[in-house]
Amino acid sequence: MDNRKNEKRRSTRKNKPLNLIIILIILVVVIFFTPNIISAAKYVYNVAYDHYLASMDFYFKSDKLNIEHSEYQITNNWSGAQTHTITVNMSSKLNDMAFTYSDIDYTITVTCSDNVEVTTSKNSGTIIGTNHTEILEGHNQDSFSIYVNPKNGVALQNTETAWVDVCAKAVSPYEQYIYGKLIIEVGSSSIYYEIVDSVNSPYLTVNIVNSSAQASNVTLSYNPQQVLLDMTNRFYINNATSTDTPINGYDYLNSITANVPSLSTTSVKFYKVDASQNYSYSPTDTNVTPIITLSH
Repeated sequence: MDNRKNEKRRSTRKNKPLNLIIILIILVVVIFFTPNIISAAKYVYNVAYDHYLASMDFYFKSDKLNIEHSEYQITNNWSGAQTHTITVNMSSKLNDMAFTYSDIDYTITVTCSDNVEVTTSKNSGTIIGTNHTEILEGHNQDSFSIYVNPKNGVALQNTETAWVDVCAKAVSPYEQYIYGKLIIEVGSSSIYYEIVDSVNSPYLTVNIVNSSAQASNVTLSYNPQQVLLDMTNRFYINNATSTDTPINGYDYLNSITANVPSLSTTSVKFYKVDASQNYSYSPTDTNVTPIITLSH
């Protein structure tokens, strides 16, 4: 009897190192694959939870955010110097037959890449539900804006990218998160311009190229103490809006907006106050500040 007990103890002692090795192997495997396991488990949970909320007629949707935290490419042009506005549309409907009756209160948080600064039009919002029968418009929809500016006023260069990570959290009547990483590229639009000039030329020419399939309103801004717009130019004659600034008791144009047709090049002439200067500029001149800026 004692021999059998001693044999059992020896067998147990032999198994302990083996069991420890197996446990260590399992721990290594779990640690190695944990990021993928957590990511997959989180996705499965989010999908299942989303289906559960849909069964309760709860829909927390957006045109740029979702439960998968997808990337969304912003195709609008950004100069990299001025404020760029992104509108995020929110919705509490799946389609015209499936929508949320109650109001959805939600909060907004944003982070961004280190080359930009962002603010939002609001930190929280409410998507009005269809229970508010006295409201004829605005059911099941809301929106907020994100304002993107270059960090410390330092303009981004052509083709440089920035991103804004957005999280919208529904807090009532149920809790749910939707996310999106919004990516912006400087000069990503098909509208660009160049300034053709030379030393001792009395004027310069701004060539605006619109290679897109849509016409666009384009604004040229400048300092009238350096250049003056040719008032006989078609760009001026067809202008939509303009601004001016007072100099020595007279008003001088300092910006003008006009429509540039699709698939076209529009030339605008400016007279130089100092003909000895050369104000040439092209989109590849990343270290040159153009004397005339373009926005649209």
